[in-house]
Amino acid sequence: MTQPSERFELRHAATDRPTIVVVPERRLFAIDGVGGPSGADFVLAGETLHRVGRILHDRMRRERRSASLAPILETAWWTHPELPAGDVPAAFEDRSTWHWQQMVELPDLAEAADADPAIAEVQREMGRAEPLLRVITVPGGRSAQMLHLGGSASTAATLRALFALLAAGDLRPHGHIHELRLVDERTVPADRARSILRVPIED
Repeated sequence: MTQPSERFELRHAATDRPTIVVVPERRLFAIDGVGGPSGADFVLAGETLHRVGRILHDRMRRERRSASLAPILETAWWTHPELPAGDVPAAFEDRSTWHWQQMVELPDLAEAADADPAIAEVQREMGRAEPLLRVITVPGGRSAQMLHLGGSASTAATLRALFALLAAGDLRPHGHIHELRLVDERTVPADRARSILRVPIED
């Protein structure tokens, strides 16, 4: 089980160099879609995940069963077909055709008996009969990450810097780009938004 201090470290990164972290296997609520971060589907999915994550987190804290940090929104981004690593940062500037999977992590102590009622509750609140939400397991591994200051419009510049620094260090990125929204631009002015960009690296 990952300790709260370890999860705390996974939410911290520098703006001037890659931070290498080992991400554990995790269970997350997830919703899939296609399109950029300003699209209606993306926004609705994020709101839904925030709500289900908060419902479960608050319930477990009331029952004194979790010391986990508050849930944050995470998005995995990828294209079909996949692009060569060198082309990814430039392509990230326009994500209108990119695939995404938005996620919110479950507390370590959460069980199916906890997650299912939270999903049912948020679906009732959103007025949706079909199960948009599901629980997935994401394997762990070594990743590189950098802190991005600002909103989505300037994210590609940070990703470009991250890929350049990885190349200079003979580290090869592979797999989906992950974006962790520490301070969401939908709740603060864009210049105060904060996110972490994370990419898996080959061993």
